[in-house]
Amino acid sequence: MSPEILHLLVVEDNPGDVRLIEEVLQTYGIRYEMTHCETAEQGVNAVTGYSGESQNIPALLLLDFNLPAGEARDVLAAAANNPVLKNMRKAVVTSSVAPKDRDTALQSGADSFILKPADLDAFLQEVGTAILKLIGHSSTEPRA
Repeated sequence: MSPEILHLLVVEDNPGDVRLIEEVLQTYGIRYEMTHCETAEQGVNAVTGYSGESQNIPALLLLDFNLPAGEARDVLAAAANNPVLKNMRKAVVTSSVAPKDRDTALQSGADSFILKPADLDAFLQEVGTAILKLIGHSSTEPRA
Protein backbone atom coordinates (compact mmCIF):
# COMPACT_ATOMS: atom_id res chain seq x y z
CA MET A 1 0.00 0.00 0.00
CA SER A 2 1.32 3.41 -0.97
CA PRO A 3 1.78 5.88 1.90
CA GLU A 4 0.49 8.68 -0.33
CA ILE A 5 -3.08 9.86 0.01
CA LEU A 6 -5.19 10.03 -3.13
CA HIS A 7 -7.19 13.25 -3.25
CA LEU A 8 -10.30 12.81 -5.32
CA LEU A 9 -13.41 14.70 -6.25
CA VAL A 10 -16.56 12.65 -6.73
CA VAL A 11 -19.60 14.22 -8.39
CA GLU A 12 -22.39 11.70 -7.88
CA ASP A 13 -25.99 12.12 -6.75
CA ASN A 14 -26.49 8.49 -5.69
CA PRO A 15 -25.12 7.91 -2.15
CA GLY A 16 -25.01 4.16 -2.79
CA ASP A 17 -22.62 4.66 -5.70
CA VAL A 18 -20.44 6.97 -3.60
CA ARG A 19 -20.25 4.24 -0.98
CA LEU A 20 -19.31 1.68 -3.65
CA ILE A 21 -16.48 3.92 -4.85
CA GLU A 22 -15.24 4.15 -1.26
CA GLU A 23 -15.47 0.35 -1.02
CA VAL A 24 -13.39 0.01 -4.18
CA LEU A 25 -10.68 2.26 -2.77
CA GLN A 26 -10.66 0.41 0.55
CA THR A 27 -10.63 -2.99 -1.17
CA TYR A 28 -7.45 -2.04 -3.02
CA GLY A 29 -5.85 -0.43 0.03
CA ILE A 30 -5.90 3.09 -1.41
CA ARG A 31 -5.62 5.80 1.23
CA TYR A 32 -7.83 8.66 0.12
CA GLU A 33 -9.50 11.93 0.96
CA MET A 34 -12.72 12.55 -0.92
CA THR A 35 -14.60 15.71 -1.71
CA HIS A 36 -18.15 14.84 -2.68
CA CYS A 37 -20.61 16.91 -4.69
CA GLU A 38 -24.16 15.81 -5.49
CA THR A 39 -24.95 18.02 -8.49
CA ALA A 40 -23.21 19.22 -11.62
CA GLU A 41 -23.50 22.79 -10.34
CA GLN A 42 -21.68 21.85 -7.13
CA GLY A 43 -19.06 20.04 -9.21
CA VAL A 44 -18.48 23.09 -11.40
CA ASN A 45 -18.14 25.27 -8.30
CA ALA A 46 -15.67 22.81 -6.80
CA VAL A 47 -13.38 22.59 -9.84
CA THR A 48 -13.42 26.31 -10.47
CA GLY A 49 -12.58 26.93 -6.80
CA TYR A 50 -9.15 25.28 -6.91
CA SER A 51 -6.22 27.68 -7.20
CA GLY A 52 -2.45 27.52 -6.89
CA GLU A 53 -2.80 28.08 -3.16
CA SER A 54 -5.33 25.27 -2.70
CA GLN A 55 -4.48 22.35 -0.48
CA ASN A 56 -5.35 18.83 -1.57
CA ILE A 57 -5.91 19.45 -5.27
CA PRO A 58 -7.60 16.31 -6.58
CA ALA A 59 -5.60 13.89 -8.68
CA LEU A 60 -8.79 12.19 -9.82
CA LEU A 61 -12.29 13.34 -10.74
CA LEU A 62 -15.00 10.68 -10.84
CA LEU A 63 -18.43 11.76 -11.96
CA ASP A 64 -21.73 10.32 -13.03
CA PHE A 65 -22.89 11.14 -16.54
CA ASN A 66 -26.46 11.96 -15.54
CA LEU A 67 -26.46 14.60 -12.85
CA PRO A 68 -29.00 17.02 -11.41
CA ALA A 69 -28.49 20.76 -11.95
CA GLY A 70 -26.40 20.48 -15.11
CA GLU A 71 -24.47 17.88 -17.03
CA ALA A 72 -21.24 15.97 -16.60
CA ARG A 73 -19.78 17.82 -19.56
CA ASP A 74 -20.25 21.11 -17.65
CA VAL A 75 -18.01 19.79 -14.87
CA LEU A 76 -15.48 18.40 -17.35
CA ALA A 77 -15.34 21.70 -19.24
CA ALA A 78 -14.85 23.68 -16.03
CA ALA A 79 -12.06 21.32 -14.97
CA ALA A 80 -10.38 21.64 -18.37
CA ASN A 81 -10.47 25.44 -18.03
CA ASN A 82 -8.69 25.42 -14.65
CA PRO A 83 -4.92 25.19 -15.25
CA VAL A 84 -4.37 24.01 -11.67
CA LEU A 85 -6.19 20.80 -12.61
CA LYS A 86 -4.23 20.08 -15.81
CA ASN A 87 -2.80 16.84 -14.36
CA MET A 88 -6.06 15.64 -12.83
CA ARG A 89 -7.41 12.43 -14.36
CA LYS A 90 -11.12 12.49 -15.17
CA ALA A 91 -13.51 9.57 -15.51
CA VAL A 92 -17.23 9.27 -16.02
CA VAL A 93 -18.62 6.34 -14.00
CA THR A 94 -22.11 5.58 -15.24
CA SER A 95 -24.73 2.96 -15.96
CA SER A 96 -25.38 4.49 -19.39
CA VAL A 97 -24.49 2.18 -22.26
CA ALA A 98 -25.40 4.69 -24.96
CA PRO A 99 -22.52 5.21 -27.41
CA LYS A 100 -23.59 8.86 -27.72
CA ASP A 101 -23.06 9.37 -23.96
CA ARG A 102 -19.62 7.74 -24.13
CA ASP A 103 -18.64 9.93 -27.10
CA THR A 104 -19.93 13.07 -25.36
CA ALA A 105 -18.00 12.29 -22.17
CA LEU A 106 -14.74 11.60 -23.99
CA GLN A 107 -15.12 14.64 -26.27
CA SER A 108 -15.78 16.75 -23.17
CA GLY A 109 -12.45 15.81 -21.64
CA ALA A 110 -12.97 12.55 -19.75
CA ASP A 111 -9.96 10.25 -19.83
CA SER A 112 -12.17 7.22 -19.30
CA PHE A 113 -15.79 6.10 -19.51
CA ILE A 114 -16.42 3.42 -16.90
CA LEU A 115 -19.61 1.37 -16.91
CA LYS A 116 -21.15 0.63 -13.50
CA PRO A 117 -22.01 -3.06 -13.35
CA ALA A 118 -25.18 -3.91 -11.42
CA ASP A 119 -23.45 -6.79 -9.60
CA LEU A 120 -21.49 -5.75 -6.49
CA ASP A 121 -18.50 -8.02 -7.10
CA ALA A 122 -18.30 -6.94 -10.73
CA PHE A 123 -18.51 -3.30 -9.67
CA LEU A 124 -15.61 -3.71 -7.25
CA GLN A 125 -13.52 -5.54 -9.85
CA GLU A 126 -14.27 -3.50 -12.98
CA VAL A 127 -14.50 -0.04 -11.45
CA GLY A 128 -11.56 -0.83 -9.18
CA THR A 129 -9.34 -1.89 -12.06
CA ALA A 130 -10.29 1.22 -14.04
CA ILE A 131 -9.56 3.53 -11.10
CA LEU A 132 -6.21 1.84 -10.46
CA LYS A 133 -5.22 2.36 -14.10
CA LEU A 134 -6.24 6.01 -13.94
CA ILE A 135 -4.11 6.71 -10.87
CA GLY A 136 -1.19 4.56 -12.03
CA HIS A 137 -1.42 2.23 -9.03
CA SER A 138 1.05 -0.63 -9.30
CA SER A 139 -1.12 -3.41 -7.86
CA THR A 140 -4.38 -4.61 -9.34
CA GLU A 141 -4.88 -7.20 -6.60
CA PRO A 142 -7.38 -6.52 -3.84
CA ARG A 143 -5.88 -6.64 -0.40
CA ALA A 144 -6.74 -9.60 1.75
